[in-house]
Amino acid sequence: MRSYLRFCCVNKNSRKILILSSTGNSHGLSFPFHFYRQELADRFNFHFEEQISNSLEEKLSRIQVFKGDIIFVSMPLRINGEILSRQQVLEFFQSIDRARSFKLVFFDISDNAVSPYFDILPYVDLFLMPFVFRDQRNYAKPFKGGNIMADYLADRFQLITTAENGFHDGLFLSQPGTDQIHKIMPSWNWMLWRSMVKVFKGQNYRCILNGQRTIDVTCRFTQYEGWCRFHRLLVCERLAALTPRYAIVATKEKVALKSYYSELESSRISFSPFGYGEICPKDFEAMIKGCLLFKPSVEHLTTYPQIHVANETYVPVAWDMADLEDKITYYLAHPEEQQRITANAAKAYEKFFAEYGFLSKIENILHHLKV
Repeated sequence: MRSYLRFCCVNKNSRKILILSSTGNSHGLSFPFHFYRQELADRFNFHFEEQISNSLEEKLSRIQVFKGDIIFVSMPLRINGEILSRQQVLEFFQSIDRARSFKLVFFDISDNAVSPYFDILPYVDLFLMPFVFRDQRNYAKPFKGGNIMADYLADRFQLITTAENGFHDGLFLSQPGTDQIHKIMPSWNWMLWRSMVKVFKGQNYRCILNGQRTIDVTCRFTQYEGWCRFHRLLVCERLAALTPRYAIVATKEKVALKSYYSELESSRISFSPFGYGEICPKDFEAMIKGCLLFKPSVEHLTTYPQIHVANETYVPVAWDMADLEDKITYYLAHPEEQQRITANAAKAYEKFFAEYGFLSKIENILHHLKV
């Protein structure tokens, strides 16, 4: 068990916050609290402590003795090597005193807009997710594989929906009650992850828009398995078919991070495929390094910051790649359009940090919680 930033200099009017994170992505979600620690205290009298623990018992014991305003809690993906079950998480929240005086906020660390944990909605005040569906009717759909892209690929390409192909419906999917769905709202995405902020800060909070761009399209990816592998290899295949005409890097081969960033700085277009979730760090790395971001359309999602705006900050392509060649041909033949969109993305990225956009999200959360 580890704790960070003990409560200090807290007056009687302070907002006292406890963050109960777990290792991995769960702790990653808490980074902006630390990065904006002083600003949170100055603007909102917001003082927090973070405990990182994968033990549900430790989390519950801290909750039982907490005397403050808000608890943010997230779950570990695994305990002792076993994936945490929906029932374990439900029982955890059911055991918390319903007469509690503090607000309880759940941080979901799902890669996409679905979650296995919507059963806990009656027991929390807010259910935060990095990505949520714009159309709430999607929450009632039984997506094959528990994923909207997996469901699409199964129908479009007649994939066999077995566990061997990555279709784990029950593992990822649950449905929120219609009377509880209003509690689901976006938290923040990879743009505020430590590694992304570190790179951007190292560039003095500016995107790199100049330089020699000798690579037309770059797309490096981890292959993964199942339906995700199928889709990524489809992207690679479609890009490779364009190599006689354009300078293209489309490969699952890894390079050192420094070399990867140098490659992005030399690329006109960066294609960022879906992983097990739609939005990923490669999106933001492309923008930071001044590439024109191409990716399968994410117009079905709401996230924060909402940096993805179709044909304004990125170029959306069809999920089956049907329009990929035409769009690459168009934008490589129209450098002024490349520059317009990359400049728009850079302005949006830079503005978010210049205006302390994370504080706006916290203000929004505090407003919803009425604290």
